[in-house]
Amino acid sequence: MTGLSHGWWIEQDGRARAVQVQADGRMKSSPLFESFHGIGGRRDRDLTATPGDLARAYSCAVWAYRCIKLRADAVAGVPLMLVERDGARIEEHPLLTLLHDVNPHMMNLGDLLRATEAAFNIWGVAYWLKVQAGKGGRRSAGRPVRWLVWLNPQTIEPVADPVRGIVAYRQTAGGRTRELAPEDVVVFRNFDPLDDLGGLSPLSVALSEINADLNAARFVASFFANDARPAGLLTTEQPLHEAEIERARSWWARLFQGTRNRWKTGIVGGGLKWQPITYAPTDLALKDLRAEDRRVICAVFGVPPGLAGAWESVTYATAREQKASFYEDTILPQLEYIAEVLNWSLLPHYRDLAARGARLAWDVDGIAALRETVSEKAERLARLYEAGVIRRNEVRAALGMAALPAEEDGFAGERAPASAVPQPEEAL
Repeated sequence: MTGLSHGWWIEQDGRARAVQVQADGRMKSSPLFESFHGIGGRRDRDLTATPGDLARAYSCAVWAYRCIKLRADAVAGVPLMLVERDGARIEEHPLLTLLHDVNPHMMNLGDLLRATEAAFNIWGVAYWLKVQAGKGGRRSAGRPVRWLVWLNPQTIEPVADPVRGIVAYRQTAGGRTRELAPEDVVVFRNFDPLDDLGGLSPLSVALSEINADLNAARFVASFFANDARPAGLLTTEQPLHEAEIERARSWWARLFQGTRNRWKTGIVGGGLKWQPITYAPTDLALKDLRAEDRRVICAVFGVPPGLAGAWESVTYATAREQKASFYEDTILPQLEYIAEVLNWSLLPHYRDLAARGARLAWDVDGIAALRETVSEKAERLARLYEAGVIRRNEVRAALGMAALPAEEDGFAGERAPASAVPQPEEAL
């Protein structure tokens, strides 16, 4: 990858140094804030799909930032567990210890997953470095992993052979370059039909709409910075040479433009007349255009617009439905992919786990958005009871209620006290 890079340079002993380098490996002296936020006029042009511009898009495009953060926080918030072949949970193992304390530079696995999911959406690819236990940095498939370290994709370049595929990952940072063995790198990659080595960035797919939304925002800001007054023309019936036109433009700008010159009375001489260009801002339909841009941006990231705040009015029921849809359609498939990558990359380092068929899996039962409310559960059970699918005591057990005597149990239609089957409101 080209352009300015930021990230951690991890020494063989595990020490980390924050770095900021150019593509040629030389240190860049400008602060991180400038590179990400476009000081010096970088924001005045449209963003492109270069790695640096994608980073800037994340940092300055409100809806892209919101969508990526929602995804990153959702992925980081689901517990990762180790289970046996039959699904039984494993409570203690060195792999669990590693996942609890991933490295000295991050608080926990959640931080690592949050950075990974953000990078995946910004650049279409994310990398971890497996720092293995052992002297002299020696590595083998059966040696446990000591640390898992996030690598900034802007510092990584895959090295490929036409026959063998990827043979190394070249990291350039801090004026130094080194090659990392493929078996030492965990790779999360979004399929790109045009790039066998990189990944398709969801953020790059949404760049057209992001640019449109940013340009609309710049227009509105500029409009109100000029006291909500549109531009106009200086007209004359006399022929003007180019030098005269430039002098008139400079004179007008010097006297009447800018906040310090607001409300000054304009006096136009020399045969010039001021002709304002008038229009109603509503004629531009900026609100509708920006709303459509936001919907498209949200769609690219798989985030319901209401969840991202792109709808003006969202009811509680609608918000709940959108959150459930967000997890079912976007987060759960992504979690499945991450688990597949981790099982393929980490389990070979723990032969006992591989031998017994253990695997890493997500504890999705704790996701609040996917849990039924008590009333919803009661209504569903009541429907099953009325359809003759379940008995009265099955309904009560599912709701945490005491069982009825055996003679009062049974299916719908069978003789029973009126109080035998709880109504939805009773379960609240």
